[in-house]
Amino acid sequence: MERKNPIDIFRHQKRSGRREWEKLCIRLLAVIWSALFLFSCAHTPEDPLTQEVDKSTQVFDASEKIIVRAITQVLKERGFGQAKVEKVGEDESRLETEYVVQGEWRTKMEATIKKISRKEREVTLLVTTEQKDSGPSGWKEKKLLGKQQYEKIFNEIEMQIYREWGKGE
Repeated sequence: MERKNPIDIFRHQKRSGRREWEKLCIRLLAVIWSALFLFSCAHTPEDPLTQEVDKSTQVFDASEKIIVRAITQVLKERGFGQAKVEKVGEDESRLETEYVVQGEWRTKMEATIKKISRKEREVTLLVTTEQKDSGPSGWKEKKLLGKQQYEKIFNEIEMQIYREWGKGE
């Protein structure tokens, strides 16, 4: 029977201890990465497939007067009635409709027109939709419009701007 050198046994134990330590470090690192990944995914929207938008903005090459007339006409055609127009500042106007109630829902639209340059105006639309609720105000705000719906409204406004140009200032 051959006797092993005690130093060789010690080296083997040292090597296997290092391997255990490496395995432990790799496992710990994997757990930390997994936890970070899960925590990063923890705060997701209620429904990630919907593209709800609070408000939307588009730039038009027209005078403020033409844009106000175009938006007013589009709002009438959509059933919002007459919009109140107020001058917020020297280079900014705001249109706002009253709430239109349909059953359990009510909707109003606001448009802000800001002067960017001599011919360009930035139009920001905000559509507020509320549903009847048992809360203190009686209404609860719901976000129903997505980017595509706002784009459709902006397309209608753009077409109406061309019609207003045809009528003349």
